[in-house]
Amino acid sequence: MPRPSMKQQRTEEILQAFARCVARYGLDGSTLERIAEEAGMLRPLVRHFVGNREELEQQLAQRAIQLSQQSWQEFLQYMEGVDVVDGVEYLLQGLFAESGDDSEQLQVTEALVLASRSRPWLQQLMGRWLTDFEMDIRQLLSKEYPQQPDSAIKAVSFGLISLYLNLDSIVPLNQAENYRESAMEAATRLLTSLEVVNA
Repeated sequence: MPRPSMKQQRTEEILQAFARCVARYGLDGSTLERIAEEAGMLRPLVRHFVGNREELEQQLAQRAIQLSQQSWQEFLQYMEGVDVVDGVEYLLQGLFAESGDDSEQLQVTEALVLASRSRPWLQQLMGRWLTDFEMDIRQLLSKEYPQQPDSAIKAVSFGLISLYLNLDSIVPLNQAENYRESAMEAATRLLTSLEVVNA
């Protein structure tokens, strides 16, 4: 496998530094000066390797989504090998058990979602990321509960995703563990509603 070019290597170093800054200072508080200092290089080199501020934000957003999707796809691949009885339990564990997620990555994702209000390109990108996640959950639930109408699957999918995102949103407060069990119980109750076959 060929070695990455100097530009690729420096770009990755800058994006990692930017992610650390965003986790500490938020997106708008992550100035080029802070990013350069965190990356251990001069500010003009940051611009040389990644371009202007908007280009840097776009690359960070694409990197964050790529990391999220990579982790989710690994989860989905494992789910394909799980039988129907264990599939729902595995989904619950994957969404609500002890978080193995990188808290820095979580903070970056949250900062990107919050910043999307003032950045239409980011709103579109993060909206597509959320829609893809929701569609994957719906497909999993449709497979597990084929007797349920799409409206029920959609409602439960939305509930699961809402619980998941809200639990993740309080990780920086060090409160997630206080609510993890309740989130799992609420998710279980939502899923139980799909076990009822409507006449």
